[in-house]
Amino acid sequence: MDRLKHSLEDREAPTCPTCGIEMQWCRSELVRFIPATNLHLFNCPTCLLLAESETVSEPVQVSPDNLAVAGFRFFALAA
Repeated sequence: MDRLKHSLEDREAPTCPTCGIEMQWCRSELVRFIPATNLHLFNCPTCLLLAESETVSEPVQVSPDNLAVAGFRFFALAA
């Protein structure tokens, strides 16, 4: 969820071609994992026109030493 918020921070809201006012953000969703592609939807409060934009970001790789979990335990299930 944080990745969607950060991808929207750098994005400027589009201007409605009909009314000329700034459109409002409606929602964002993750469309593809690799590369991470987010779809952002905007709407005009006056004429209800919709606009969309995409942001693409490279996946973040974290080394096992930097994970929030202290460690993993693996065990086999008895049959």
